[in-house]
Amino acid sequence: MANITPKRRSLFVFIGLILLFPFYLISKLITKDKQLYIFGSSLGYHFADNSKYLFLYVNEHVRHIRSVFISKNRDVVTFVKSIGMNAEYLYSFSGLRTVIRAKKAFISHSIEDIHPVLTSGSEVIQLWHGTPLKKIGYDMDWINDNGTNKIRNLIRNMCYSIIPYLYSSRCFDKIVISSDFNYPSFKSAFNISETIIDVMGQSRNDSMSRDYNFDEKCFPEIKALEHLKKRFEYIISWLPTHRKPAPINILNLMNDYKFDIDAFNENLRSLNAVLLLKPHFLELEIAENMIKDKSNILIYREVDPYPLLRFTDILITDYSSICFDFLIMNRPIIFTPFDFDDYIKNSGGLYYDYDEVTPGPKCYDWIEVMKEIEASISFINRREEDSYAKERVRVNGLFNKFNDGFSKRIVDNYFVKSDDAQTKNSDPY
Repeated sequence: MANITPKRRSLFVFIGLILLFPFYLISKLITKDKQLYIFGSSLGYHFADNSKYLFLYVNEHVRHIRSVFISKNRDVVTFVKSIGMNAEYLYSFSGLRTVIRAKKAFISHSIEDIHPVLTSGSEVIQLWHGTPLKKIGYDMDWINDNGTNKIRNLIRNMCYSIIPYLYSSRCFDKIVISSDFNYPSFKSAFNISETIIDVMGQSRNDSMSRDYNFDEKCFPEIKALEHLKKRFEYIISWLPTHRKPAPINILNLMNDYKFDIDAFNENLRSLNAVLLLKPHFLELEIAENMIKDKSNILIYREVDPYPLLRFTDILITDYSSICFDFLIMNRPIIFTPFDFDDYIKNSGGLYYDYDEVTPGPKCYDWIEVMKEIEASISFINRREEDSYAKERVRVNGLFNKFNDGFSKRIVDNYFVKSDDAQTKNSDPY
């Protein structure tokens, strides 16, 4: 499937959404089909994240609901249909009709995963896409630190109170999070009541279980990952956070912090290990130009990082909340807050004390990273717990109330039971 970069709203799009307000009201009045649930992700452009994993679970286990994945990317629609599941291109008659008639909508980023206007009247469940470490939403975008911002935010509040779908990230009836510990950050980030927050975990973390079946039909990348696992004894995955709006990219994270690519590649070769770099899709070309013809440093190009995590022996990351998902497996994590002070300054701050919630060594250049890779591999070889193993368990307990059964829990709580629906198939889920 082609990577399509979601576009930021232009002023014309914003005005267009305002003009669609009558359709918002009409959609709210249309009778919904209580057996029709829709799913969307990544602003409508990718088959990924929590929506993907819940959708796959529903297709396997729920018989009485018609589930449809909605996308603005024709390649996604073609792929989902090719694996025998329902999908619709949003900007088609069938897609528009499906969205307008759906009883429930499951999203992972914002209501623009599907459509902010046409989902009016549907119950929207926000699965979100991680447990935020850095501040988001109101805590980042609505800072009243000067007169200009106060006026701007006052105008925004007035607009959103009249036309709520304009604030697309806040358009939901329920939001699913991973633990009680995260209540304050989500409540603050979205300016919401705790009554609409449900602790159930993230569907994508079903994939952290050893029993999860990565069907090659749904996950074609599995063959390549299995091949790498046979070729190399250890898979080390580097998932750096995309710096925005700071003027720093993945090239800076290499060159500015003593990344000798030839020496690093040789060290990995001697360890029979491979470093898989998964850059943000906006930095993919930069990373590919940086890493060419290296036997033990490769680029991971797939949108979905969760199959990769299952095959990962050691994770390297900096400020990504993906580390909280990886904790479920209690495998080594190396943290690389190379630019910590600048990142905090440009990102608006963190919800938690960084050292308290990052159970692993902190490295400040790539020489230190290699030393920690060697140390982690040494512990793995001896089948011993490393010095951070117990701390990983502690932090996992904070951020993940549950360690399995994520999609099932969401289905049990949000899906109408088979005996309450007019169903063509009476098999229970």
